[in-house]
Amino acid sequence: MSAAIVDASGLAILSAVVAEYEAAAPADLERMSLQRRFDRKFLAPSAGIGEVLRAIRDDYRVVLAGSRRFAHYDTWYFDTPSLRFYHDHRRRRSPRFKVRIRNYADRDLSVLEFKEKTARGDTHKRRWERPELSHELTALDRERLAAASPRVFAEGDLVPVARTAFYRLMLLSRRTVERATLDFHLVLERGDRRRTLETHVVVEVKDVGRGQASPLVAAVRRAGGKAVHFSKYCAAVALLSGERANTFRPTLRAFDGAP
Repeated sequence: MSAAIVDASGLAILSAVVAEYEAAAPADLERMSLQRRFDRKFLAPSAGIGEVLRAIRDDYRVVLAGSRRFAHYDTWYFDTPSLRFYHDHRRRRSPRFKVRIRNYADRDLSVLEFKEKTARGDTHKRRWERPELSHELTALDRERLAAASPRVFAEGDLVPVARTAFYRLMLLSRRTVERATLDFHLVLERGDRRRTLETHVVVEVKDVGRGQASPLVAAVRRAGGKAVHFSKYCAAVALLSGERANTFRPTLRAFDGAP
């Protein structure tokens, strides 16, 4: 799956809107990263996302990926041969893990990411830069994961299970502690099977919670967006593998009719 396979033609019109956004300074992003955040996710109809971005352009700055406003993400997810990570997520068991290699070809950057959802409900995250773009775990990657949590390898080695690709726009609030991402043209791949989500945009908002008002959330809801519990990895496995997916069925209906 290359950048060319993820159709970027629909971003041309949105690019003109996003070009009107002021770019965020590095200090703005650092300020956001120091806060404890609460996450909310939405699926918003693609047809209305241009109006959403016009409505909130005075409320947010855009985070640049190098010189680009839309960054290309290419991600490989790893699991045990029995898909323990997937099924723990489906059953909402804790602790549970997520392991992925995320490649940013437009920035020549590769990152190993590890997430653990604890029994207390906290999420622990680790992130390590890698020396080259690749989709295979190295010996150093495995050492880092084992140090983060030995239980990751309780069933033996991890294997690549699914791949996703999309274009991401990241926004920072001008007035509050809020960071948001909008993911466009999502492609899910597992083996030789592939599904796309062209009809909706995946919107994620991270803020301090406690009922904080968000112009983006308000605009997304006006445009018909719906709050969802959404994991790209779990969507890929559920749609392309035939695994049990009762927990994810309401969200997966957005893919009905998708190629």
